[in-house]
Amino acid sequence: MNKNKAKKVTLQDLIARAEQRKLDKKELRQLYIKSLDATITIMKPDRSLVLDSMNMEDESDGDRHLIYNCVVEPSLKDPELHKAYKVVSPMDIVDEVFDPGEVANISKEIVRMAGYIDSVEVVKNIKN
Repeated sequence: MNKNKAKKVTLQDLIARAEQRKLDKKELRQLYIKSLDATITIMKPDRSLVLDSMNMEDESDGDRHLIYNCVVEPSLKDPELHKAYKVVSPMDIVDEVFDPGEVANISKEIVRMAGYIDSVEVVKNIKN
């Protein structure tokens, strides 16, 4: 490759690459969102993210925190998206993009992926 024509790497390129490397290691799942008539991609959260969300005073803040951090496609962290919706606080984008019932259901699916819902079942009751 000609050194004079090589593309100069930018900070955004490196950040995108780091994000992609993280995604390559994560479990991903697609969800169909009725109001968007399209799918989104969510990733399995780590334990600390789930616990942080569960410990928030307001349950809806916990749901928004999970969704903001676990929806990877499209990225809810994109500054252009925030600008388009004129959101002040980054996590407000969740309420702008999704209907309230969708927020609760997306959050529930994220928590399920982490193993906090429906991850065990009784096989047999044992009597003493």
